[in-house]
Amino acid sequence: MAASKSIVIIIDGGGTNTTVAAIDSSSVVDRTTLPTFKPIAGSLRTDELCRSLGSWLATAQTSAIEIKWILIGMAGIWSAVEKQQYLNSFAESWAEYISPDVPRASVVSDVELVHLAAHGSSPGIVLIAGTGSICIARTYDGRMLRCGGWGPRIDDAGSGFWMGREALRAVAQMLDGRGLYTTLIRPVAAYLHADADNHAAVSAALRNAAIDRCSKLAPAVLSFASENDVVALQIREEAADELARLVITLVNELTRADSANTDSLKLAFAGSLFKDIEFRESVSVRIVNVYENIVMKFVNDVVLEAASVLESR
Repeated sequence: MAASKSIVIIIDGGGTNTTVAAIDSSSVVDRTTLPTFKPIAGSLRTDELCRSLGSWLATAQTSAIEIKWILIGMAGIWSAVEKQQYLNSFAESWAEYISPDVPRASVVSDVELVHLAAHGSSPGIVLIAGTGSICIARTYDGRMLRCGGWGPRIDDAGSGFWMGREALRAVAQMLDGRGLYTTLIRPVAAYLHADADNHAAVSAALRNAAIDRCSKLAPAVLSFASENDVVALQIREEAADELARLVITLVNELTRADSANTDSLKLAFAGSLFKDIEFRESVSVRIVNVYENIVMKFVNDVVLEAASVLESR
C-alpha cells in the first residue's frame, strides 16, 4: 500500500463485540473483531478501546497509511451530550495510547451507524436484534424516533438475551414438571457446563446460573425451532411477535409524524438473530400483515455498507 493513501476507520461498538474496519474507497483494507467496549456506569471505556486499537494498528496493514477520519458507532451512546462526552474522552485516550496526532472523529450510537449503512441520510426504519433489541426510524424532517432498547434487565424483548433467558426458564420448568419436555436441555446444559443426562446436576447449575451471557443460547433456540422442538418454536414465535411490535409501534408513530409519506416505508433488519432466514421471515410476515407496502432488506455487514454510503457522498 502506498503511504500517500488515506483511510477511514469505522468502529461498530456493540454490546457483545466491537467490529473495527479500515476502509479505502469502500473496500476493506483490514478489519478485526475486539471485545465489547460499551460504556458502563462510571466509565466510558475509551482507554480500553484505544489500547486495543493501538495494538491492532501496530500490526495491521494500515500502519503506513494516513487515517483521515474515524466514525464510531457505540452502544449506550444516544444523546448529543453523551456523544460529545464520548468524543472528548476518545480523543484524550487516543492521544495517550496511540498518537498525539488525533484524527478527526465522529460519534453516533451503534443503531444510528446501522441506519447509515441501511438508508444513508434518507428516511427509513431499522430493526436490530442481537444481544439486545431496538427499532429506530428517521423521519422526513430528519428526526430520530426509537422504540425499545431498554436493556436486558428491563425489556429487550425478542433479543438474544431474551431468548436465552426464556430457554433457561423453559428448562427449569421442564425439570420441575411444570413445562413440556424440550431438547433445549442439551444446549442449556452445555452453557451451564453440566451433563444434560444428569438432571440433578443441571438443576443445581441452574439455581446458581449467571445469565449475563445467556444470549449465547439464542442460536440454539433458533436451530432447535427449525427442528420442530415445540418449546423452541414457541420462544421463536414469541420473539418474532415482540420484534414485529417494535416496528409496528414505530410505524404508527411515523404515520402521525409523516402522514403523507407512509406509502414508501423502508425497513432494514440488522443483527445476528436476523442471519437466521426463517426467523427473519417470521418477523417479516407479521409486519407485512399490518403494513403490506413496506419494503424490507437485510444489512449483513454494517461497516462495509456504511463505508459504501460514505464513499458515495
